[in-house]
Amino acid sequence: MRRRVTARVTGAADAARTPRARRTVGLIVTVALAAGLPLAVTAAPASAHGATHSITPAAGAALATAPAQVEVVFAAQITSDSTVAVIDRTGTDWADGPPVVHGATLRHRVRAGMPDGGYEIRWHVTFTDGHPVTGTAEFRVGARAAAAPNPFQARVSHGGVVAFQFAAGTAVFALLLAVMTLSRGVYAASKHESPREGSTL
Repeated sequence: MRRRVTARVTGAADAARTPRARRTVGLIVTVALAAGLPLAVTAAPASAHGATHSITPAAGAALATAPAQVEVVFAAQITSDSTVAVIDRTGTDWADGPPVVHGATLRHRVRAGMPDGGYEIRWHVTFTDGHPVTGTAEFRVGARAAAAPNPFQARVSHGGVVAFQFAAGTAVFALLLAVMTLSRGVYAASKHESPREGSTL
């Protein structure tokens, strides 16, 4: 008779604790999603909008002679107010005239007489959905410049974006893994506590 009563009490305790455990797990998952979703959403637009299909001259290129123009092709169409500059180590902009925007391509002529040395292409574009993006790429002109270190080489903005995206993705993954581990622990604890209550009768 005592075994039947114990079984009934234990079953009732399990039935009462199961919804409680589910509510606890649901709360943990909701908090985790609220914390991790902004990171994932923030990283996704940066990756989609910040990508460039090509840059001419290519980043890190060493040219024997100065280029006639610079060109950046993006992953999506940009607006006509997008700009690009070609800056030397003194801060002088060698871009000549207004930039030309065609679809996802941004072009700008370079002034004649560009001396040998290191240069940085700096662009500030706005995509047709209103999302602004800035970026840089470095190149060098002249045989001596090709052998010398680029003064702009330490400024790798694209690498910084990639590092941020990797860190955000790692944080989201670690958060979800912690949620799964904690949820299993909560559920296991609720299952272990139920027989103890039933055994007291």
